[in-house]
Amino acid sequence: MPTPTMGNSNEGFSCLTIPWNNRKMSTMTAYYQQQPLASDVCPTIKANARLRRSRGYEDRRARRDMMASTGSNVPDENRNPSNTGGCRHSRCSNKGNNCRSPAYTILKKTKSNDEPSCDASTTSTLSTDPSTDDSFEAACPLRKPRRKRTRARNRNRKSGPATPEIVRILADLTDEEKARYVALDAEMVGVGPGGFHSRLARISLVNYDGETIFDTLVKVIEPVTDYRTFVSGITAEDLASESAISFIECQLQVSELIRDKIVVGHGLKNDFRVLGIHHPWHLVRDTAKYEPFMAPCHPSESPTGACLRSKKLKVLAKDKLGMVIQVEGRAHSPVEDAVAALELYKKHRVKWEKAVEYKVNKTREMTARS
Repeated sequence: MPTPTMGNSNEGFSCLTIPWNNRKMSTMTAYYQQQPLASDVCPTIKANARLRRSRGYEDRRARRDMMASTGSNVPDENRNPSNTGGCRHSRCSNKGNNCRSPAYTILKKTKSNDEPSCDASTTSTLSTDPSTDDSFEAACPLRKPRRKRTRARNRNRKSGPATPEIVRILADLTDEEKARYVALDAEMVGVGPGGFHSRLARISLVNYDGETIFDTLVKVIEPVTDYRTFVSGITAEDLASESAISFIECQLQVSELIRDKIVVGHGLKNDFRVLGIHHPWHLVRDTAKYEPFMAPCHPSESPTGACLRSKKLKVLAKDKLGMVIQVEGRAHSPVEDAVAALELYKKHRVKWEKAVEYKVNKTREMTARS
């Protein structure tokens, strides 16, 4: 045998330069010389390998015996004619029911269950290659493993039908409780350069039942540069009419009407600003600042989505109540807007009051600590 010469290393073993007729054998020899010895292999790996080999051998033997018992691909001289009452697979010297081969065990179980047996008389028309014909398995059915029941199915059977939820519907408020609520809305006009500064021009208050308790026009002392008629419906004639009252008188009457009462409205911060009135925060129910009524800001304003923006009263009334207000081409009505804000509050009153109560308790705790 010629002496091999070492070449370039490739794929973890050396490539040898040897004559072509011995190249394959020498290359494999060099490769296996670099592999770990059998004693170096993990015992668990070796045990698993032996188990796979034994299972594969048993499966092949069972299939071969079953094919032999049906007479497929087995010469006549290899059959055992004496085994007519017992085992039917070939090359078997056992007689009667003493055969322990996997094939005969399967056949005996299928016969006891009144299923089609694997006799040659019933399978003579089947294909001789079980891998290409499914009818072989139909004639010799194997025992299927029993399916285990999952814990979820057992738990569902024990639990039974779900109990329906009980929704508590609170009774309507009494007259004394209703007297604690008032809804407010104001219309403004613009003064100064460009009309950017707002001044009070009309204000409306309604009670809990939606009845108007105060509605008046307010005189503006400063020159009005923008009446905002398309929104407020206010004109110069309205402010100059005899029904309009002074700002001081309006401020005093409104302060007296809302004293120690829960004020409901939309954008009340702006209304209180033009009125020059301060109202306790725990007595304010502003539908523009109630978080369930707000929408997340645009991603450009708040990438994290933590910022919330107020929705228009028109949108909230349409979505939550099905009310149509502030129709385009028609001036806004402060009475209509106040009623819409009040109805929004009444629909979510219980949940809203719980949130306010939680904030009040937290504020008291912080005040007590300080």
